Amino acid sequence: MSAEELALLRAELDVPLPDGFAELDGAQALLLAQALRRARERRASGLHESVEDALTLVPALTREPVRRMFFR
Repeated sequence: MSAEELALLRAELDVPLPDGFAELDGAQALLLAQALRRARERRASGLHESVEDALTLVPALTREPVRRMFFR
């Protein structure tokens, strides 16, 4: 695995790579990094949708101030 692929995987995990990751070839490392990125994006999207749904419980006139309080 190249240094670039290692750096990409390390950036996606945001922690030092476990020892077993050194055995991955370049294609496997890229596939894993892409899967991690997609999972993170799905989780963020789901969280955003949940927050928007929850804000429907807040009176309409106060939604924007509440949104700004929570998401500066």
